[in-house]
Amino acid sequence: MCGYSGLIFSPSSIYAKDSQNKEKFFAAAARLQHRGNEPMRKEAFNNLLLSHFRLAFQGISSNIQPMFNQNKKWVITFNGEIYNFPKLRKKIQTEFEYNFQSKGDTEAILAGFLNYGQQIKDLLEGEYSFVISRTDGTEIFAMRDPYGVKPLFLALEGVDSKIFANAQEVYLFDTKSIHFASEIKGLMCEKKWDRNGFIKQFVGLYEPIRTPFQNIIQMPPNSFLYAKKSGDTFNTKIQINNKPIRNAFITENKNDNELYGEFSKRLSRSVHNRMLSETELGVYLSGGVDSRVIAYEASQYFLKNKINKKLKSFTISFKNEVFDEANESLAYAHKLNFTPHVLQILDQDLAYSYKHAVYHSENIQPYTNGAAKWWLSRFTAKHVKGVLTGDGADELLCGYPSFQYVNWWKFALHNREEKNLFDKIAKTPIGQSWRDSVYAKKFLNESKDPWASGSSAEGSGEDFIESLSIWGVPHPLFTQIKTIATSLLGADEAIKFLKEQRESVSSWFAFGLKNNDEFLTDPNNSLLLWQNYFVRTHLPVQVLNWVGDRMEMANTLEGRTPFLSMEMKNFIYNLKDNMLIRGFENKSILRRSYKSKIDSHYAMAPKKQFGAPFLFEEKEMKKSQQNILLKAKETNLFEEKAIKDLILVLNDPSFKKKSSPHTYTHLQAAFQTFMCFSLIDDSIVKEITPKRDIDYEEKVIINQKVF
Repeated sequence: MCGYSGLIFSPSSIYAKDSQNKEKFFAAAARLQHRGNEPMRKEAFNNLLLSHFRLAFQGISSNIQPMFNQNKKWVITFNGEIYNFPKLRKKIQTEFEYNFQSKGDTEAILAGFLNYGQQIKDLLEGEYSFVISRTDGTEIFAMRDPYGVKPLFLALEGVDSKIFANAQEVYLFDTKSIHFASEIKGLMCEKKWDRNGFIKQFVGLYEPIRTPFQNIIQMPPNSFLYAKKSGDTFNTKIQINNKPIRNAFITENKNDNELYGEFSKRLSRSVHNRMLSETELGVYLSGGVDSRVIAYEASQYFLKNKINKKLKSFTISFKNEVFDEANESLAYAHKLNFTPHVLQILDQDLAYSYKHAVYHSENIQPYTNGAAKWWLSRFTAKHVKGVLTGDGADELLCGYPSFQYVNWWKFALHNREEKNLFDKIAKTPIGQSWRDSVYAKKFLNESKDPWASGSSAEGSGEDFIESLSIWGVPHPLFTQIKTIATSLLGADEAIKFLKEQRESVSSWFAFGLKNNDEFLTDPNNSLLLWQNYFVRTHLPVQVLNWVGDRMEMANTLEGRTPFLSMEMKNFIYNLKDNMLIRGFENKSILRRSYKSKIDSHYAMAPKKQFGAPFLFEEKEMKKSQQNILLKAKETNLFEEKAIKDLILVLNDPSFKKKSSPHTYTHLQAAFQTFMCFSLIDDSIVKEITPKRDIDYEEKVIINQKVF
């Protein structure tokens, strides 16, 4: 895992006219130092600049980047791991008599591209982003892995990012330069807010390509970019694989036990592939089934290969019992004969790490668990260089409450005879059938704290009714989005803004599926549609950022994601809804595949959200309010009245009593998002890097427990 930056430009580009472009480029590139443990390596050509920070796991002595091909006409910068690279090397050697000069995976990608061209995308198994460039500055090829585990951002000169608002398989455009980097902070261009992009990210409408900044996009998952210089511009194409998350029309009926067996075999191979390393790896371990299964398969790898040492597991612990999972994690670690490491943190520790987590994520959002993940990676990196994670299981296997809510929507409308959705609701309004209260009775009675449980919906069905009316798709988080949008824009402007997003939102829901009203409104398709949307938007933009790669690499730690392998991707594609959610049982195939392997108690335990408390008290709210009001004037992104009104509401005890827990939580989330925005404005736009207190961090780490 690494961090890289690059700039390819034409003679008429703004960069060609800047006599200090090299100095500015490498100064910006230096902001990615946390992504590697070796010094920056630089390459400079007439129209091409490159930098690379390396965190090596394979070919440690020879796998140096930027790496050239043998005639020096092509060069690659790469971040990630290719787990099938030994097979790929053999294939290239056999078919082309290629003589490799190094031992790692980087040269396998470069040689594969030079021999197979763009078809290299079909030959790679791993987590990656890479850019291959002609050293004469005339051609460039880039790719990002199928789920977007590894980040890649692009600054495009003179390109309005509005062209990427709606889902398309191919985007064509011309630009005079392409600036690329593993993180936005590594781009030397000025960061200017894009108001539409800012609002969409603020309210939770995450976009897989656009960012909140002008002219800056991210490569979408499962995509490639090809650009070739023509005259004084680069003719550029971005193409996305539009294959949906699952097949909407499954006809094959396999026996359930056969599916369970195949699932566990594929996941086992995925874990074992990700144990490939010349340095020690550990595992994250929480109280959930995802990390337990990964830990189990890692232990099986040690047994199979007769490795006579204990695996190390790493767990974060909170004083707040609502969020703490340490006892469950310890019990399971001892069951597997691991060496468990537990770090307990306090609210003051989260308040410290929050600004650093936000700086590394570069995302405007309401959540705080990334601040806890920052500490977990900081702690883990003291002991190992890489760690296996359970990231992706909730998205691929429908683990979040929103998936259960969508599944209930399908269940609630199943017995209504009318064919048209709106006729169903008109004849028998939601609330008049026993099916309509099932979700609320089961889930809302179990947790009175929506934030702690990860529940964003009251379960009335109003989310679906409103989102279908405004966007034409069943969005289970609509009320949360509307509430946060209202706090930012006011009621009338919020609805106006949300209506303007209809084409964009519905296009990403339907991408790779049928994009017509009959298909999009059919309740039987609601789980598939939400999963397809979530995996393309929330997973790469939010989840794999805020609690994934960005938090691990903030502390120079590699995270490996077995659930997001090609093995699992191909298997999930052919699963029906009931393999993912059965009644109230989420991630059904995972639980049932492993309940005899890890014990039913561990496999069937209900999901506990990986969360952290809100990070503001009255004193902090006043301090943040002043800063946010100042930024309202500076940026013109929102009115000062928005934050003033929000503070009044949150400080009004009577409002808290009369409002529902979900509404009040959504408003708290809105304030946390304002806080996050102010930190992003300081650290990314103004480029004021938050200061670290290493002595304080070390004191927290010293409190670790090894059992």
